[in-house]
Amino acid sequence: MKHLDKLLFPKFLNRKGEPMPNTGNWQQRHLDGVYCLQSSVEYPLISMIRGWLEYADMNRDRYESSIGDDYVLGPEWRAIGVALRGLLIGGTGRLDCGTLDAIILDTMAEEGLLEVE
Repeated sequence: MKHLDKLLFPKFLNRKGEPMPNTGNWQQRHLDGVYCLQSSVEYPLISMIRGWLEYADMNRDRYESSIGDDYVLGPEWRAIGVALRGLLIGGTGRLDCGTLDAIILDTMAEEGLLEVE
């Protein structure tokens, strides 16, 4: 599974791996924010997260290794992930911050670059 798939096809699972209830239809609103970028805040935020995920996918496809294995690019890529998490405290439109935060943290962990701050 590519990292980008986590953004485009979220599973909405809790940390125990169980499906989360779609109370108030929040999951559909989040998907609408990802796919129907009408808000001036949704488009740039999703574009940044998407690019960050695609960069890690490209690195694995091109070099057949994790970006976390690159001692030069890995820390810089991680720093972008940390900064993206910081942007989630701002306006996000219909996007669910918990879902996006989990995608970022899970991706950093999979790349071997998760250090709790």
